[in-house]
Amino acid sequence: MYARSATLAAAFFAAITACAAPQVSWLGMRHNFGAFHEDEGTVECTFRYVNTGDEPLRIVAARSSCGCTLPRYTKDDVMPGDTAMLTVSYDPTGRPGKFSKNVYIEMNVPSPRQTLTISGVVIGAPTTVAQRYPVEFGPDMRLSRGAIMAGEVARGRTKSVFLEAYNASTDTLHPAIVGSPEWADAVWMPEAIAPGEQASLVCHVLSGKCPEWGLTTDHIAINPGDGSGEILRLPVTVVVSEDFSKLTDAQRAKAPVITATPDRAAFGTIGRASGQAATETVTIRNNGRGVLEIRRVYSTDNGVSAHISHTKIKPGKTATLTISVDPGQIGGKILNSKIMIISNDPARPNLVVRAVGEISD
Repeated sequence: MYARSATLAAAFFAAITACAAPQVSWLGMRHNFGAFHEDEGTVECTFRYVNTGDEPLRIVAARSSCGCTLPRYTKDDVMPGDTAMLTVSYDPTGRPGKFSKNVYIEMNVPSPRQTLTISGVVIGAPTTVAQRYPVEFGPDMRLSRGAIMAGEVARGRTKSVFLEAYNASTDTLHPAIVGSPEWADAVWMPEAIAPGEQASLVCHVLSGKCPEWGLTTDHIAINPGDGSGEILRLPVTVVVSEDFSKLTDAQRAKAPVITATPDRAAFGTIGRASGQAATETVTIRNNGRGVLEIRRVYSTDNGVSAHISHTKIKPGKTATLTISVDPGQIGGKILNSKIMIISNDPARPNLVVRAVGEISD
């Protein structure tokens, strides 16, 4: 009987011992700093925790999700019933906008990993905002670039372009798209931009709806949502190309081949005072086996224009490219302009002919 009682007592003591362990209870696991200025420097907050267990509690390790966030804590044991604290600091230097950072705590408790979160909004210093968002867009908004540039997009395909924006004011902005070309579908994300926060203008470029081959430039009309009622214009550009990627070797062998003779139009010296446009011609020839189709001929330079006599050129045939230069619209004294010829030649879909010369007063 005595042996049995001793066994039961030992088992009871072992059970009590097994249940004895540290336990942690946080008095809060999230802290929001709210909005503060970058120039205020590093900010910090304190997280308090209580050992609600029966054994000493200690932090084994603490790390953050970013080098800008630094946890500091005591390495001493926290006795049962005692309270301790952990301090987390955040360095906002060069980090304007909304932030949310995690701090991961390892403790000697049954569930060893604990996660603390800090958040807030950094109102950027003028120098930081100017570096990351150099383009002023109205009095309160800053942009990372002064235009939406989609680059080259194959006809019929869609490309999404993101333009980053920043609210440099102390009020929430509600920007709105009030007008855009048919081929540029733009939307703000989010629709409301709180003070000091970032947003994106997302533009879906629909190349199949572009009216021209090659370079197309237009603008998106935006109400910045600052209450001024002013409508701002943001340029948007795309270069629409033809997709030749699915052509077989046999189809390429039967394709047209474009050449230009000469490959530059030499205008010599053109007198600005004359007020008369000068013209030169270039021969465009199809040396291939298929019909050459001229999609577009254009120049982006002021005072330079071009026209081709035929837009469809049979194999072995030619067309005349006439280039005109109005010296009164040419800035400076050097003429060096590009005329783009877009065709269905898969090897050279964008042929460049240069117009060169001097402008005299």
